[in-house]
Amino acid sequence: MSYQVQLAVIYEEPEQSLVSLTLHNVSEFTPSRWWLQFIFERNIKLDSITHGKIKQVGSFCTITPDTDNLAINNQYYCEFIVNSPPVRFYAHGIKEAVVVDLDTNQKLPVAIEPMMLAKVHEIDACLTPPEASCTGLIPHPNKIEYREGEIILTDKVNISIQTSMAEKAATWLEQEINTMFGIQIGKSKSDILFALNSSLEEGYYNLEVEAECIKLEANSINGFTHASATLLQLTKSLDGKFVVPKVKIADHPRFTYRGLMLDCARHFHSVSTIKRLINQLAYYKFNHFHWHLTDDEGWRVEIDAFPQLTQIGAKRGRQYDLEPQLSHLTSNHEGYYSKAQIREIIAYAADRSIVVIPEIDIPGHCRAAIKSLPHLLTDGEDASCYLSVQNYHDNTLSPALDGTYLFIDKVLEEIAELFPSPWIHMGGDEVPSGVWKNSQACQTLMKVNHYQTTDELQGHILRYAENKLKSLGKRMLGWEEVKNGNKVSPNTVIFAWTNENAAINSAEQGFNVILQPAQYTYFDLVQDYTPNEPGSDWAGVLTLEKAYRYQPLEQISAQSNMHQKVLGLQCALWCENTIEQAKIDYMLFPRLTAFAEVCWTDSSMRNWQDYLSRLKQHQQLMGKQNIQYRYPWKTNT
Repeated sequence: MSYQVQLAVIYEEPEQSLVSLTLHNVSEFTPSRWWLQFIFERNIKLDSITHGKIKQVGSFCTITPDTDNLAINNQYYCEFIVNSPPVRFYAHGIKEAVVVDLDTNQKLPVAIEPMMLAKVHEIDACLTPPEASCTGLIPHPNKIEYREGEIILTDKVNISIQTSMAEKAATWLEQEINTMFGIQIGKSKSDILFALNSSLEEGYYNLEVEAECIKLEANSINGFTHASATLLQLTKSLDGKFVVPKVKIADHPRFTYRGLMLDCARHFHSVSTIKRLINQLAYYKFNHFHWHLTDDEGWRVEIDAFPQLTQIGAKRGRQYDLEPQLSHLTSNHEGYYSKAQIREIIAYAADRSIVVIPEIDIPGHCRAAIKSLPHLLTDGEDASCYLSVQNYHDNTLSPALDGTYLFIDKVLEEIAELFPSPWIHMGGDEVPSGVWKNSQACQTLMKVNHYQTTDELQGHILRYAENKLKSLGKRMLGWEEVKNGNKVSPNTVIFAWTNENAAINSAEQGFNVILQPAQYTYFDLVQDYTPNEPGSDWAGVLTLEKAYRYQPLEQISAQSNMHQKVLGLQCALWCENTIEQAKIDYMLFPRLTAFAEVCWTDSSMRNWQDYLSRLKQHQQLMGKQNIQYRYPWKTNT
């Protein structure tokens, strides 16, 4: 590389740090006019920079130096203030950088040196390897009886199906047992029997492994899927044989809703990647896949009424309307899902008893949509000044534009037709402070409706969306901020993400709630304290132990009616910094297995040390699935 750049923390306070940037010219050329462009996600105080000017749009930063020449073997130096808690991880520095030669328009690559941190954590979250359990069942069944002995499966096993409810589960079991173990399935006799048990509730199952037969009982499609997942986890390859321990299991879920959210807006993930993840979710008895499809950095779903949303909003790069963000400073990032691909994913998930819930995030997080449809979604007379959490000043829909409601109508009509899910998530989070305040049209709308605060304008838009969804036969879901302005009805389901108090407050107001407190469920968080660990840390460090020890609503009495308002739990993988498959695996596993047990297993049946022993055995299954999980154990090196 011809240039090198390094950030260094000079001093830090609880909510801001002074940082220096040094750019070294180690090339054989002296540029006479140049910029430095780089990716840096934390908010920079723009007027604090020395020796130049800086512009930041999202994570895309440009420094215009106060000197033209950058002589060979010389350096450029500046300082600026970063508005954020102290930096403790190298991953929070510069992601990518280029020097732009303004005379030739060349983009010259810059080598990035590790950020010099003021302090690092002095905690080690690696675990002592336990003895492996005899089975690696995760989540742990709520009632299991181990019996003496095991049965041996040959490479040809026969299935008998006594109810149509079991057909999808039996097909999935056949596919997986062949992929994992090379076992062929026939239909001539009953080595494996799927039988109806009308006494069982939705999602419940029984599994009994005896010498003569493996019997799976349920009274629901998803119950048979869960039983199949348990059988797959029980099956082991041992000395060239396929063995299943003799057990009797009567199992049921602790929470009805058990979900994972994947962010495909910040970075596009392929159809095969999503299918792979959905298949893994079935192994751990999840039943909802929340698909984050739109955000400031990308629009990923085909909409016939507005082809510009994917023609413009699905692309990031220097020649596009959306600047480089988060990654790919010198290359483009693009992609979206056609309706045919979405239907394919929905069907694939349904075969594994998983419901796909789309998210169309409004009224904030809409920069990709606004850039795609400026004739509909831009108010040229709005002089409001605001800055979103992700450093955008132009990412929020206007409640005073007719185009906003045309946009909502057309998008939701197509989304409702495309997704069979009874629920559609409308986001509603992180609307910036200051939005709409200097819009004459918005102030008039407030006056006409006797609104007192701009929060009520947010509620105005979301109430419209809720009513539109209701007319389409759908129920609205949203992050906890959808309640801002007190306009949406208690029919909306609240996903409480900032902390559990947000869930409790929502339940007290009459809303149904999904628990998703970031401190325990956001798997984009760093999972150890070493400064080399990837991930964000705004909600702390989420170790495997912390994820496992999460006790939902622990402070609420078991007799409280509030528990009836809690429909379930969800975890999330936000993908600002997760691009490739290996990184998805690393951030999710094994923490996803810990969360699966929180969702499924009764609190009285959960035990941290027992989980670790099962996880040690469970590594074999993750290995067979080619999951590139984060190794949780201490090593001798």
